[in-house]
Amino acid sequence: MKPAAIVKAQSMSDRGETGEIWLRGNLRPVAWLAALLTVVAGGVVVAAGMRAPSLPFFILVTAPVCGVAAGVVVALARAASRPRLERVGGFLRVRLSPTVVEEVPLDAVECFFQGSNPIDRSGEPTCGDHAAFRVNTLVMRLAERAADFSKRPTFTPWGTWDDGYVVFDGRWCEPLSAELARQVGRRLVEAKRSLVEEQPAAGVGP
Repeated sequence: MKPAAIVKAQSMSDRGETGEIWLRGNLRPVAWLAALLTVVAGGVVVAAGMRAPSLPFFILVTAPVCGVAAGVVVALARAASRPRLERVGGFLRVRLSPTVVEEVPLDAVECFFQGSNPIDRSGEPTCGDHAAFRVNTLVMRLAERAADFSKRPTFTPWGTWDDGYVVFDGRWCEPLSAELARQVGRRLVEAKRSLVEEQPAAGVGP
C-alpha cells in the first residue's frame, strides 16, 4: 500500500492564529551586533562633533547614522525574538529566515534529534577535521513522501533546509540539548495523537 499523501490545508498564518512554541529564538547575537553598531555610531558622532562648524550641521550628520543603526537593531531584534518553531493546529510553523515563515503539516514530520555542526574560528561551517568547535543543532527530519517540503531557502546563520532535513543552528535559538530534542519529539507524538483523536470516526453516522 502506498503511503498517504501529505494533504495541504489552509494556511494558519492567513487566519492569524497563534501557536504553541516548541523552539524559541535567541537575542544574544543581536546584542553583540547592537554593541558593535553603538561603537561605530559613537565614533561617527565624536568625529562629527570635532569637525562640525555648527550645531545644525552636527545634527544633520549624526541623526541619520544613529537612526539607521537603531532601526537595524530593532528590526533584527524583532525577527530574532520570534519562535523558530511553533505548532498551530495541524501545522508546524518554521522560521529559518527573518522574512519567511514556512508551514509544514505535522504528517510531513517524522522526528526530531540533536545534531552538531563543525565551525572554524571565524564562525563559519567547516570540515570536521579542521573544526575549532562544534555548534549544537536541532534536526527535523521530514517524510520522503513530503517531496514538496524537501527543500527551502533559508538565512544560513539560522539554519539550513535541504534533502528533507531542517537544521536549526543553536546560536540563533534557545540553548539546545539532548533533553530539549527529546521534549520536542514528545510534543510531536502528542500533537499527532491529538489530531487523530479529534477526527470523527470514519463511517459512523450521526
